[in-house]
Amino acid sequence: MTTETFIQIKKILDENKVKYTHLTHEHVHTSEDAAKIRGTTLSEAAKAIILKVEKKENDTKSYEFIQAIIGGDQRIDLKKLRNHLNSKNIALASPDEVLEKTGCTIGSVPPFGILFNITVYIDESLLKKEHIVFSAGTHTDSITMKPEDYVKIIGPKILDLKKR
Repeated sequence: MTTETFIQIKKILDENKVKYTHLTHEHVHTSEDAAKIRGTTLSEAAKAIILKVEKKENDTKSYEFIQAIIGGDQRIDLKKLRNHLNSKNIALASPDEVLEKTGCTIGSVPPFGILFNITVYIDESLLKKEHIVFSAGTHTDSITMKPEDYVKIIGPKILDLKKR
């Protein structure tokens, strides 16, 4: 969890003249705790999940990291994502892999895959919210902003990622 990540996010938002609200709060680890302390609903939370996708080229196995963004009240459907990416194996990145790839610990990872040079996928239901709220690189900083501004800046791939 780094203040540097938060500063980078703030810089991107300011440079793009995006209206947002910075919330500071007690240390939180879960989407549920964050929603309570932020005074927001769980469905407005943009939960950032780092995943490891198996790639096969010429019988050589390698992995690529991606970021999936879903509502705090939702669970990701890995089967849908596997089908979309045409991959047989997608798994949650380990806490160590998340830290290595993002510099953030689980629960503080922001939905800004562009900072980590990874592709971002967002569940389409988040785009229907009036605003989204997310951890901004620390367990004590959050950002609230309009989803359309988020899409304009990040350019995520929009999919149905949630389990029904």
